[in-house]
Amino acid sequence: MSNGKVFNSISFTLRKILCWLVAGCLLVFITASAIALLLFYRSLPATEGVVRLPALSSPVKLQRDERGVAEIAAGNRGAASFALGYAHAQDRFFQMDLLRRSAAGELAELLGADALTEDRRHRPWLLREKARTMVQHLPAAQRALLQQYTAGVNAGLMHLGSRPFEYWLLREKPQPWRAEDALLTIYALYLDLQENQAEREYARGWINSHSSPAQTALLLPGSSRWDVPLLGRPPAPPKIPAYPPEWWGKRSPIHVPIPSEAMRGSNGWLVSGRRSITGKAMLANDMHLELMLPTLWYQTTLLYTMDNGQTSQQSGITLPGLPMMVSGSNGYISWGFTNAYIDTFDWVTLPARAASWPLRREVLTVSHGKPQYLDVHLSPWGPAFSTAQGEMAMHWTGSMPGAVNLDFLPLAESRSVNDALRAAPHFGLPVQNLLVADNQGHIGWTLAGWLPDRAVAGEKNSFPLKAEDHPEWSATPMPSSRYPQLIDPQDGVIWAANNRQDFAPGNEAYDDGGADMGPRAFEIKRQLMGQPRLSHDDMRNIQFDDHAVLMVAWRDLLLPMLQASHPQAGSPRQQALSAITQWSGSASADSTGYTVLAAWREALYQGLFADFDRQLGEQWHKASYLRANTRWDESVMRLMESDAKTWVPDGYDDWPDYALQQLDYALQTIQASYPLDQAQWGRMNTVRIEHPIAQALPFLRRWLAAPALPQSGDHHVPHVSQPAFGASERLIASPGDEAHATLSLPGGQSGNPLSSWFLDGFDSWYHGTPRALVAGKARHTLQLMPQKETP
Repeated sequence: MSNGKVFNSISFTLRKILCWLVAGCLLVFITASAIALLLFYRSLPATEGVVRLPALSSPVKLQRDERGVAEIAAGNRGAASFALGYAHAQDRFFQMDLLRRSAAGELAELLGADALTEDRRHRPWLLREKARTMVQHLPAAQRALLQQYTAGVNAGLMHLGSRPFEYWLLREKPQPWRAEDALLTIYALYLDLQENQAEREYARGWINSHSSPAQTALLLPGSSRWDVPLLGRPPAPPKIPAYPPEWWGKRSPIHVPIPSEAMRGSNGWLVSGRRSITGKAMLANDMHLELMLPTLWYQTTLLYTMDNGQTSQQSGITLPGLPMMVSGSNGYISWGFTNAYIDTFDWVTLPARAASWPLRREVLTVSHGKPQYLDVHLSPWGPAFSTAQGEMAMHWTGSMPGAVNLDFLPLAESRSVNDALRAAPHFGLPVQNLLVADNQGHIGWTLAGWLPDRAVAGEKNSFPLKAEDHPEWSATPMPSSRYPQLIDPQDGVIWAANNRQDFAPGNEAYDDGGADMGPRAFEIKRQLMGQPRLSHDDMRNIQFDDHAVLMVAWRDLLLPMLQASHPQAGSPRQQALSAITQWSGSASADSTGYTVLAAWREALYQGLFADFDRQLGEQWHKASYLRANTRWDESVMRLMESDAKTWVPDGYDDWPDYALQQLDYALQTIQASYPLDQAQWGRMNTVRIEHPIAQALPFLRRWLAAPALPQSGDHHVPHVSQPAFGASERLIASPGDEAHATLSLPGGQSGNPLSSWFLDGFDSWYHGTPRALVAGKARHTLQLMPQKETP
């Protein structure tokens, strides 16, 4: 055989082998994909038929409407709690798992080494141990209800055809739910809503120790021009000292990302029956949190017979992990929450080294990795640390025995404003503004949750205290009689938008814990007061109100300075001048003027505080000037309005020079992404809502994320809307008229992307189309039955 024929023969053979290898690899890929798809599909819950469960004491009907909204009908609250746990586990177990692990500092055990940073922040509180102890101290009825919910969760998990898809991707198995995990879910809320107080007080302590009292008063104000409290009046603004502190206005050679302004908060307001077009009291509530898939909340209607023989029907949102209706309406009352931002935390300067206190060595388990160790020193006040400000310990209401409890369970069965407000003070939740309307037309507000009962109240508690000057808090929360409340005010409206609600003399116990400076509340109040009577449509319009009173104030400062600079035709400054001159005053998606002003405002902050924030952040996680002073706009605006020349930052001639140079930097930042005439706000503020797995595995984002759409809104307008932060729900309800109540969620009921209910609801949430609060006509019915039917 010739060499050519041999070569051709070998070449043909190699091609044949290669084809077989490619075909084999393709077959393996198709087979693996089919198996994965089958496993993911089998993790969808069964929604039809009969399931017999040994842990269930009486029959329950679990129905789902066309949107997947669950309606649970049971003979008693215990059975309803079992079924709620069953539904939560079937649709949302991975979400529940993340919440309990986050609070306990056990995320790395599931997610790997990338989660160790968060575990190291949360584990020192030893919250799993506290939750386990608290379960044993719950009243017998609450403990029994919790155990039934827990049994339902584990039954729901066990009856899935396959483990939830996230566990296959992570190569882990879901661990059973325990009664203590529900309390850890509450701790997760505490951390999400109050963890920022540690970084806030750390930064305030540094500023206070490096500034005079007058300088501190200006740089850390307790009020702003936009404050509209429910009680009392804000104080007059502090005077501007002649000179700034030494650390002020140091020009930074670099720009660092501005700390996030995404406050865990919410808007909520009430309209009494006499101010309502229908004659019925109304509640509007949109809670602002990080947005992801699946959504935080799980829409549910619960029907069961109460202990007094009467029927309770509750419709609203539940939180997977808890046997409670968080917010909703029950025919008698409608209720909702906003974060109150009350000071519940103290840094305590220790008389001895942190390492001298008793040591606990915690093991941090790491998925597919080696375990890590964390040394926790426990002082009488709480975990102790060595910091750049000295040896200090953290004292926090959330870690007090009893601060997490189930005393909020009666809220969903309350039948009047008075009943609900009377029960609220010692709810085992992070301190919230509780807003309640009832079917008699009444409205009311109070604080709900544990408040520390300090021996000495006041602003000094917002700075680190020496141990000898820090009397022990009472072991119990502040007495209920000292909690503020407001029922049926003369003007017939109540509002809460994370602003400081109480400036009344003698109420220093409710001191500021980082409240919003007030523009949202200011605009909401203006809208409510501007109409003699309000409708559901008016409430919805306020939820989507983009009037930007804060940015209007900044525009009014910039405009004369920019005009006086006589920008050249066609220059970026001239384009900016044109954009803000034509600006409508709203954070609308099609606005270029808002983009320019928002970027300039951020650049102003950067120029003053970027280097300062970098240094503080190196000392304590996320410590920054923005954390210390959520009213920084008020402080800087007053300096610029008064032309305080001695306060002009280093390297600038005067405030106009500083303002315009920062504008130039802001325009360069915008132009790095878009030409100025194409930089509409909606492009900068595009929706980015996705499943946590999509962040780790970007190639799955197509199936695990909502559409990336331009949106109006921002943080300081009623329509709070940022790419991955905003209204986690929008509720409008009149108690007794639930048929016309509406609820919008940014995603669907299911946590499985193969379900048609995974993204269901997103379009309505995005476009503001009302959807029913109450579960609709049943399309799927699952009967949950005891193992042996009760005779």
